[in-house]
Amino acid sequence: MAGREFIDLFIDPNPNCPEGCDQRFLAISAPRSVRLVQYSGGGDESVLCEVAGFTSHGGGTLCLARAVIVEDSGAGVATLIYGGDWGLRLTPRDGRPAFGEPYLLLDEEAVLE
Repeated sequence: MAGREFIDLFIDPNPNCPEGCDQRFLAISAPRSVRLVQYSGGGDESVLCEVAGFTSHGGGTLCLARAVIVEDSGAGVATLIYGGDWGLRLTPRDGRPAFGEPYLLLDEEAVLE
């Protein structure tokens, strides 16, 4: 990548992500599409999830989710997963209900497909 490229996330509060978010990340790789991640919601347990972007179009529709390596002040680098203007939609493969997140910061090993 030539120069400094930033990923700006502006997600207004919405039905998928009631808290919304406003974040800026310095990208150090080119974005790529992603469909499957190992998700850990802060606990010890993790779950395999299909991931898609979520947009406000039509009251909520799926779009591509993207992964990009970014600088992370706490960990050096991390993989940012981001989607549409309504964030991400994650669907656990173990049958749990789908849920929304504004974005994810993961280790590269957690990005599976």
